Amino acid sequence: SGTQKLDQRESNVEESSRSIACYEMSPSSGAGPFYRRRDLLFLLTVYASLSFVTNFPSGFTNSSVNTAVEALDSFIARSYHHRGYALDEGTLALVRSATLNAWFFFQIFGALLSPMFLDEYGRRQGYIIGCAVTLASTVVQLAGVRLGLPELVIVGRSLTAVASPLCDACLILYLQETAPLSMRGEVSFFCEIGHGSMCVLGSALGMRNVLGYALSPLLLSSIPPEAISLLVVWFVPETPKYLLIMRNNRAGAIRSLDFFLGEGVKGNTRHDEILWQIERERAVEAGKQQSSFRECLSTFHIRRAIALSCAVLVLTLSFYPLLQSSTHFFLAIKLSSSVSEFSSMLIMVIFTLSCVVGSTIIDRYPRRTLIIGFGIITNTFLLAFAVLSHCARTHPAVKYAALAAVLGYCISFGLVLGPLSWFVATEMVSQRHRATVFSICYAVSNALIAATNFATVPLYRLIGGAAFIVLFIVPSLFSLVFIYRCMPESLGKQAHEVVIEIRKSQESLYEVDHAPLLHDVDDDCWIDDDEAFKF
Repeated sequence: SGTQKLDQRESNVEESSRSIACYEMSPSSGAGPFYRRRDLLFLLTVYASLSFVTNFPSGFTNSSVNTAVEALDSFIARSYHHRGYALDEGTLALVRSATLNAWFFFQIFGALLSPMFLDEYGRRQGYIIGCAVTLASTVVQLAGVRLGLPELVIVGRSLTAVASPLCDACLILYLQETAPLSMRGEVSFFCEIGHGSMCVLGSALGMRNVLGYALSPLLLSSIPPEAISLLVVWFVPETPKYLLIMRNNRAGAIRSLDFFLGEGVKGNTRHDEILWQIERERAVEAGKQQSSFRECLSTFHIRRAIALSCAVLVLTLSFYPLLQSSTHFFLAIKLSSSVSEFSSMLIMVIFTLSCVVGSTIIDRYPRRTLIIGFGIITNTFLLAFAVLSHCARTHPAVKYAALAAVLGYCISFGLVLGPLSWFVATEMVSQRHRATVFSICYAVSNALIAATNFATVPLYRLIGGAAFIVLFIVPSLFSLVFIYRCMPESLGKQAHEVVIEIRKSQESLYEVDHAPLLHDVDDDCWIDDDEAFKF
């Protein structure tokens, strides 16, 4: 009888999934739930604004100091000289690395704190808190520059780094909880498109003939956009899913739905279908406790989703040294200062354009195939740069081939890996666990980024391009093997369908008598026995 009940549940799941798929993809539905084109354009404008709000602090902060590396070095050397310390080149490089990589270290703490704010206070309040902290931290950094205190600059960057994961998580959740299923992959590219655009802006303003001649005007220019960001998030409502599922506020959820999808859907069957989906999730999660780190790490399918997401994030680690220190690498292969600065900005432009192109293909091809294929292509370009940059020390003409390899790397990275890594975790878990899982993956990613990014420049000085092979290419090969063996396909699937695929990979670990349990669906969606799936 237990097996019959489980079979009936699976039948109900498949029937519900088919009805949702018909609703999302039927020819009569047009552009998803939109009746008016202006509603779709308004939603995309909201997403673009939130992407700007989220990515300006991280993209601008990290890319501007890349092209303005000489201004940063001059500020550090001058500050310590006034204290009576003369820094040699090696010590200066360590202080610069500490200043830059404090960002990734403190992002770990921000990532671990994010679930508390997001689940307790909501996505909107989390956004407001993150933007307010970012604005205050920029003022702290500006004060540090004016007073000649590098330590105060590090404190300011650290505060921004703590707030950055909170805003990143808010953006991901807004995109996942307000976009129709048929658009979810495309709009999720707003994360990386916004990041790339802000990196281009930071790289351009950080050039010596713009604002990169000194740190004070560079930091001062970031205050007005951050103040505008605070105003933007103030007027954006909470997501309808959070209001209805977490706060049981149906009236507020309807107002939020009208804001994001337009009042053109109000009072029609599409509006009712969307509300029905959210109501179903609320009914399923009624009585459930708030997600926790312990529960996520002790439940097999959530733990596997975290591991797979982290494996994808390992493929992205090599991008961050190029984001922060590409000018340094280009100078090391004997490119001129002006060419190095321009090339650093150019690779960000190419990266951003690649993200735009990638948004048009992400929902046309399987996620798993794209990750594995572009993971191989990206690491091939990185290997080419590692080899060519080493050869450029003895054969100067090869330096342009090394630059071309970096451009190829940015194109392949921007098309798939960079944007997809933001939301692959949230597609494999239920609503209740999304904020916690995203925060865990974000914390692990930033711990790895901090370690590898801090080691890249000193190791590059010692062994040249081989540093990229040791730090990035070898770990990426192991990640690709794990992804190939274990990652399910999530394109066009609801979370519980992906969970079923993950649990099927678990069957061989247990006796046949227990196999029916592993055919069931998400414990947060359809069954009551949470403990049956914790190992």
